[in-house]
Amino acid sequence: MRVDDEIQSGKTLKNYVIYTFSSSSQAMASEILMERSNIKSRLVPLLPEIDAGCGLALRLDIKFSKTVEEIFEENKFQYENRYIVEYNNKSRKPVIKPYDLSR
Repeated sequence: MRVDDEIQSGKTLKNYVIYTFSSSSQAMASEILMERSNIKSRLVPLLPEIDAGCGLALRLDIKFSKTVEEIFEENKFQYENRYIVEYNNKSRKPVIKPYDLSR
């Protein structure tokens, strides 16, 4: 099934967690930390719906979110905020939600 077909069917394509940072150097350091921990991640341009200190965000599959939180805590690594990005609802535009670990 092609991406356009999945969007038209209303099927959720993929859920990501993105972390924002106060500086580009923090964003790049987070990517290095993920590489060292063997977690697939990517630095992406910040989505226009999100306001943050720098224009980069770390994006990773939502299934790694708890592990990443532990890695950040162990390394005393600070991020600005985190969001869930969902691609679904028959739209190419993602739905962005604050990420709440208490759920």
